[in-house]
Amino acid sequence: MNRTERNDSRIFQRLLIFNLIAVLVISLVPLFVFFQYFLKTYNEEVQSLNMQTVRQFQNEIDEQVVKVAVNFPNLYLSELDSNDALVYPLTHDISRDASAILKVVRHIGDIKNNTPYIHSIDLYYPQGNLLFMGERVCMLNESACDLGGREAWFDSFQQSDVNIGWIPARAAGRYDPGLIASYVRSIPFFGAKEARQGIIAVNIDLAELNNRLSALKPHAEGALLVVDKVGDVIAHNYGSMPVPDLLALPSISKLMNADGTGRFDANIDGQESVVSFSASRYNDWRYVSIASVDSVYLKTNRLKVWMLAVGGAFLAANVLISVWLTMRAHKPISSQMQTLKLSLARHMPIVRHNYMVGLLFGSAQSAGRGGDIGSILGIGHEGRRIASFALRVKRQPNADPQEAMAGDFHMIEQLEQAGGVADVRAIRDEQAQILGFISFPESMPDAEVATRMRSWLNETNESYLLCLGGCYPSDDVAIARSFAEADEALDYAFLYPHAEVLRYDELRLGDLKEPVGQPRALEELPASIRAGDLKRTQQLLGELFADIRGGEFTIRYCRNLMLDIVLYVDKTMQQLGFSAAEMAGGDLRELYQGVVDADRFEGWMTRLSETLVAAVNDRKQHFDHEFAEKIVSFVKGSISHQLSLAFVAEHVGVSPTYLSKIFKSITGSNFNEYVTELRLERAEALLRDKKLSVQEISYRVGYQSTHHFIRLFKEKHAMTPKQYQKALIGDDSAADEEEQP
Repeated sequence: MNRTERNDSRIFQRLLIFNLIAVLVISLVPLFVFFQYFLKTYNEEVQSLNMQTVRQFQNEIDEQVVKVAVNFPNLYLSELDSNDALVYPLTHDISRDASAILKVVRHIGDIKNNTPYIHSIDLYYPQGNLLFMGERVCMLNESACDLGGREAWFDSFQQSDVNIGWIPARAAGRYDPGLIASYVRSIPFFGAKEARQGIIAVNIDLAELNNRLSALKPHAEGALLVVDKVGDVIAHNYGSMPVPDLLALPSISKLMNADGTGRFDANIDGQESVVSFSASRYNDWRYVSIASVDSVYLKTNRLKVWMLAVGGAFLAANVLISVWLTMRAHKPISSQMQTLKLSLARHMPIVRHNYMVGLLFGSAQSAGRGGDIGSILGIGHEGRRIASFALRVKRQPNADPQEAMAGDFHMIEQLEQAGGVADVRAIRDEQAQILGFISFPESMPDAEVATRMRSWLNETNESYLLCLGGCYPSDDVAIARSFAEADEALDYAFLYPHAEVLRYDELRLGDLKEPVGQPRALEELPASIRAGDLKRTQQLLGELFADIRGGEFTIRYCRNLMLDIVLYVDKTMQQLGFSAAEMAGGDLRELYQGVVDADRFEGWMTRLSETLVAAVNDRKQHFDHEFAEKIVSFVKGSISHQLSLAFVAEHVGVSPTYLSKIFKSITGSNFNEYVTELRLERAEALLRDKKLSVQEISYRVGYQSTHHFIRLFKEKHAMTPKQYQKALIGDDSAADEEEQP
């Protein structure tokens, strides 16, 4: 080999070595970076999936079991005709009325049979001291009863002002080993124990809850648990397998934290596991999903093997290509790297959206999975301040969904490209709202944030509502905190339908009040409607609307007050015998759910009150006197029997309230006064006849208690029945003597 050939060989070797080193660096470094990035992103998706499982599981139990139990009193103890069997004993003693007791038992049985997750329903009526335990009834005035699992709440609710509570899991009774958890509430909800009309307990069958969890997710795919406030498991999908003792976990305090949502790692039954949990929206339960680390990261390990294999093949191909390029001294580097970059670019919008969701809602921070905001969103925290926002674009209800979505994304693009010293990052959520935050320099005044946002939004020519959280030094936690404030301000948009910007700090939500009890105007509203007084009705509604719109009360109180107005009007309408479909076009509670702001609620209630008052006044002008005489005739013919307003109302087919009003208009007195006067007149006639004793006359005119009859007679005539009878025959020799029953 001559010198030239040796030189050529030496140059080729040096070039080959240099190219191989370059190939190794170019191939391995990006592969490692991409591997770490994809691994981190995929792990975040896995964790998010586990949390999504918890939320789906929470919605299943909360909405289909817990919420129905909480709404049970409103559904079955409201004053509808179909609920009369359960409502009537709230104000009447039925302890001696076997028919009424049987109605309650049957109604409870029907409800229980139609609701598979309910083990039993308990009802306590202070009137008569009756306790219905499922299909059994206990007359507490006559004997003590085996309360079984009801001992956990009965004494505390009966003897104190406790109004509501969730009772932990326990055996249903001595002879019923089934496990139950109970929702207990007094009737009515507000008020001291002296004003209490009843107590209801809805007992949830935990065995049925276990079946639901097993149907949602078999235990082999991961554990689902329902845990109470002290960490005891009350429902699970383990079937007959032993359930782990969560109280033994060192990090049980994380499960019971104040936020109620999160994730942590723990050793359960000797196995490293991931625990994700979320709090119930209606009680103190926690919904928990447990997955072993092996199962959670199974796909991650497969991804790792796949990427190593691809990386090895990619490296081998690059070495061959490098040798070939060195030999040919030309050809560009392989396009494989560009292929990977294009793949990353295609998936980047999904990664960005999920990162923004975790950043705004704080799920990534609470789980310790915060990402690099600079690499993903292109902005940093240092030397910056932030303010999060929730933006709702106001469009016509019949707007095309596809056009609305396109408009929202165009608005996001305009906001993010607005430029200047402030940067906006935003996404669109499933409720067609735009969520995000604005990052600005520390030198820029906080007050300028709203000004800049309004300026940018006005350029879009869209009608909008912007809710802004507070301004804080920029970091991941501050973004989530500010967004929580903006989201809370968004709830108050209901009260301010014409506002364009709502700032959390200007709403001063910490100063808002939440009074106990109901306004006097609400209590007077039914009477003004029944009286047909439109001016007074509108005045009372005006006072209630002023409370709602005055800015002094929390949104929860305002919404509860609006619902109370609807329920009061609905109840009054039913008592007057009017149909909701006729007066309002449908069920009032369902129509209320469709009201989108306070203005529309006020207009709806004003129109409905005008319609209802007009119907009342129209009815007054067309009163059915023949029907009224029929009622009076029935009362006169039944005077010797036990008469009550409810009994007569049921006989003639009207509500007791409407019957009382008719009676007043016919006789000039209320029902009880009229019946008492009629009975005493009948008694006077029988006393003049002198054929019956005072006790027999008392029974003849419908009084079971002779002492009560004598007292009423003496109040009217200033003498006893016996003295009255003696006065008729002019016998004054007898002193006041006391008749014996």
